[in-house]
Amino acid sequence: MRRASAYRVFLTRNSEYHVRGHVCIGVRDRRTGQWVREHPALRRPLSQSVADATGHLQTLCVPSLGDPLEFDVPGQQLRTSPVLDIEEREALNIGTGNAPSPVARRPGPASRVTR
Repeated sequence: MRRASAYRVFLTRNSEYHVRGHVCIGVRDRRTGQWVREHPALRRPLSQSVADATGHLQTLCVPSLGDPLEFDVPGQQLRTSPVLDIEEREALNIGTGNAPSPVARRPGPASRVTR
């Protein structure tokens, strides 16, 4: 069963969107492998997310394979190309040291979400 607060990586045609607690914490270019430091989705919630009574974000629906991601960006609705794959992880895998935050990943393979 998927946890609401899980750390997920949504892979689209051009980018990886790293999302924790329904908020984008990192975007990486799939072609170059470089982290995109100035992307409009960074620090933005998925548009299907709403705050509960305690202020924690809850999602109305988790994006599935084939759905575009939508982020709430002031003045616009940011929509990605369709999601090709979803990985569930315990923490951010920093790899090259250019990650947006230095969080070590626990050993073990990432969980893949498939239909």
